[in-house]
Amino acid sequence: MNEEYFKFKEGVVLLNLVFVIMFGWLTLTLLPSAIEDLRNFQGVEDLYISGFIVVLVWLIVSEFGYGLLLYLPSGTALELHDSHIRVCTIFGLKEIPRKAVKGCKNPVHRMTRGGKAGLVVISVSPQYRVIGPYGFKINPRFHGASVVGEDEQSIVKKIRQWRKNKNC
Repeated sequence: MNEEYFKFKEGVVLLNLVFVIMFGWLTLTLLPSAIEDLRNFQGVEDLYISGFIVVLVWLIVSEFGYGLLLYLPSGTALELHDSHIRVCTIFGLKEIPRKAVKGCKNPVHRMTRGGKAGLVVISVSPQYRVIGPYGFKINPRFHGASVVGEDEQSIVKKIRQWRKNKNC
């Protein structure tokens, strides 16, 4: 089998970066009372709005920032080799042996919306799971539409075909 390489689109990383910066700017512009409450801390009631803003910023940065961090180490989403697969993580490409890859979850088309829309989720053994956007160990995942010349269905088909190829 020939090796296959899948790269991220450069526009996707810029879009994620713009979302993170824009949301931070909107937070500082539209909700200055949260910043003032922290500066003029009087009691517990001053922490409510500030805590809400911190949690909201953390969630947005986690979602958009995770996509940004997946791109930054190498720009490569996935590599299929004869004996192993390399998947993007926030710490660079992680090598996973063929026997540890259990398969791919059925992709939800990105036009259907929802939290899992457009995701390519590769099921792996527990010891090969990666750190996800919220800090927990999860199966490796990335958005299929962010890969050059591919979509989520075509990538999942190629991974399944790679798993079925027993000549290696």
